[in-house]
Amino acid sequence: MKKLLTTGAFIITSALSGFAHANDINQQLQAKLDEANYLYESGRYREALDIVHWLDEKGVAIDHDFYPVRLGTLLPLWKRLSSSYNPARTSYNSKLKVTIFDTINNPQNCTSYDDTQVMLDINGSYDEFITLLENKEVDYPRVWQRCWDQASTLAAVEHASKLLIESYLVDLSDHFDSYFVPLIDGLYLQCSDYDGDEETECQDGVKDYLLGISLSYQNAAMIHYGLSEAGSIGGSTLKLLLKWQNVEL
Repeated sequence: MKKLLTTGAFIITSALSGFAHANDINQQLQAKLDEANYLYESGRYREALDIVHWLDEKGVAIDHDFYPVRLGTLLPLWKRLSSSYNPARTSYNSKLKVTIFDTINNPQNCTSYDDTQVMLDINGSYDEFITLLENKEVDYPRVWQRCWDQASTLAAVEHASKLLIESYLVDLSDHFDSYFVPLIDGLYLQCSDYDGDEETECQDGVKDYLLGISLSYQNAAMIHYGLSEAGSIGGSTLKLLLKWQNVEL
């Protein structure tokens, strides 16, 4: 569940921030990205890796809208390449090592922060990212404030990190009510843009997302703050579900 919700956080954050989809970016970059995927699927790994390196180095400078595409599409492609091609594994691991170093030593560098978060997530090592954040937070309170995002919030909650929760969320039930309830309610309302089965599928997906986040919040609340705090979060969740049910009737 941790990786599912964390990955979902990147997707939802990108959508709500108005980030571009891949086909909204500079056409040269889109063509390069398509070519890299084609070469990878064709087993032409060296050529694919050359394009991945080029896009990683130059893509955002050409078009800032490439930034979320680099995080959500290019880095995972690089990781897949690394599983089949040793030079890709070497360059991927080298980049990860550098980004971790930069994140620790320059917490204001949000590019390194984002890269570290995404790369450790797709490595299945998100616990390492939480530990990195906690270790720095102990000596420098709220040091991650500039780069803290929705994915970081969900990760802190899912991992029940009391240190990070109290630094960046303060109060679990209040944060859930003031941030996630209106956010997810807005997502649910957007499902009305679809018709028939597509609308139902959208609504079901939002409900599942709400329940997943709510359970993570309730679990963290039970661990650190007790039944009353967890019950408050559960009550807010039920209230929102009933609101949607009444709209559907």
